[in-house]
Amino acid sequence: MPQTSVPDLITIGGLTVDNVVAADGTLGLGQAGGNGAYAAIGALHWVKSVGLVSQAVASYPRGVLDRLIAGGVDPGGVLFTATDLHAGTWFFYKDNGDRDDRFQSAPEDLAAAGFPTDRLTLNQRADWHAHLAARHVEGAMGYAQFRVLHPLTPEQIPARFWQARGMLLAPSGLAVMAAMLDRAPKEMVVIADPGWQLARHTLADLAPILKRLNAFLPSEVELRHFVPDTGIATALEVIAQQTSGTVAVKLGPRGVLVWDRARSQAVPVPSPNVTACDPTGAGDAFCGGFLAGLVETFDPVQAARFGALAASRVVTRFGADGALPVDRAAMRAALSRFPEDATA
Repeated sequence: MPQTSVPDLITIGGLTVDNVVAADGTLGLGQAGGNGAYAAIGALHWVKSVGLVSQAVASYPRGVLDRLIAGGVDPGGVLFTATDLHAGTWFFYKDNGDRDDRFQSAPEDLAAAGFPTDRLTLNQRADWHAHLAARHVEGAMGYAQFRVLHPLTPEQIPARFWQARGMLLAPSGLAVMAAMLDRAPKEMVVIADPGWQLARHTLADLAPILKRLNAFLPSEVELRHFVPDTGIATALEVIAQQTSGTVAVKLGPRGVLVWDRARSQAVPVPSPNVTACDPTGAGDAFCGGFLAGLVETFDPVQAARFGALAASRVVTRFGADGALPVDRAAMRAALSRFPEDATA
C-alpha cells in the first residue's frame, strides 16, 4: 500500500549492494550500501522516517529493501530501472581505515573462485585482490556508472517529500544538486556532502550551490582539493566566506571541525571511541545525523554531535541496514553525555 505520510527528512543519493573485506579479513557480502541509504540510516538514529530518493536497478535485492523500509526508510522517491546489475563494489580496508574500492564483482564469485565466504586470511585476501585485478575491465558497468547513466531528477520526488523539514544532497553531480536546490522550498533546510563528484570542480564552480546551502560538509581530502596549500582551519574559513551556511570538515576517526563564524575559529567535535568493523558509509551516516541535528537544534556544533554518534554506531556493523533497528532513547542518552562517555 503506497505511503502517504510526510517523512521527517529526505536524502538524495545512491542505493547499492557492497562487498566488504574488513581489515581483519572478516567478510560482509551483499551488504546494503550507497550514500543515499547510509545517509538515511544516519538520520534515522534521531527521526522516525526518512524519504529516500534514488535510482535502483531492477535486480536490487528485495530483502535488503524490505529491511530498510522496516527501519523507517520511505522508498517513495526510489525509481527502479530495468537494468540487472549483480556486480557490487569490493571494499578492501586496511587497519588505518584506508580502502581500495576499484573492483566490481558479484559476491558469489568469491566462492566460485574457491575462497571462503566468512573470513579471508592475509594471504587469501591478497590472492582475491589479485584475482579481481586480473579480471578488471575498465569502464565495466558498476553502480557508479549506473548513476551517471541514470541521474536523479526532482521530477521523481513525491510531492509529499517536499514537505519534509530537511534534505541532504549526498554526493551527486553538480547538475543534479543544482536541480534539487531549484525545486526545494525556501523554508527547507538543505545540506550537501560534495564527494568525489564535486571534488572534480573548483570552488568557483561551486559558488552558485554554496550560497544556497545551510551546511556544506566535505571530507579532509575534498577540503584540501577546494582550498589547497593551507591549513584546515584556514580552508574552512575560505569556504565559509562563500556561503552563509555552516561549513564543517569530516576527519574520520579524528572527528569533525566545525567553523564557528562568531568566534572565527574551528571547533572540534570528537568521534566516539568504538571499534569499527565496516567504515563504509561513515561519512554519509554522519551527514544524515548532522541534518537531523541541524533541523532540530539549529546549532552546528550540536548537529555534529548527532552526526558523530550516528556514524559511530553504523561503523560497528556491516551494511547500512546493520544498524537497524535503532534505539533512539539510547542515542539520546548518549547525546546527553557527549563526549565524556559517548559510546555507541
